[in-house]
Amino acid sequence: MFDKIRILVGYDGSLQSKKALTEAIAIAEHFSGLIKVINVYEKGKEKEAETTVIEAKQILEKEDVAHDVSLVLGSNPAKALGIIAKQENFGLIVIGSRGLGSKVSFLLGSVSKQVVVNAYCNVLVVKN
Repeated sequence: MFDKIRILVGYDGSLQSKKALTEAIAIAEHFSGLIKVINVYEKGKEKEAETTVIEAKQILEKEDVAHDVSLVLGSNPAKALGIIAKQENFGLIVIGSRGLGSKVSFLLGSVSKQVVVNAYCNVLVVKN
């Protein structure tokens, strides 16, 4: 179905994002794909973001998957993921689910929900 799929992964170092990266790797290996990992960080949090991206890069290098990693300064990860996916023609966005309760999710809106609603391509939300 896919040929050389391009996968965008939102990664913040959380358990959920690690699971999302693991799923993306499995898909990329199966379809000879490319994975781009991005970390959207807020001003003043660049050191943490760099450490997180290095961790993701080490995982990808160990798995020998074609990859790219990037830091994105911003306050809205869902919007950043959507924009990058569209601009760089990704076929799939893979993100972790935070597992917020339905009341909290209704009031705040989760990143995964925002990505699903606004993305132009397929989205895989990896549950706990």
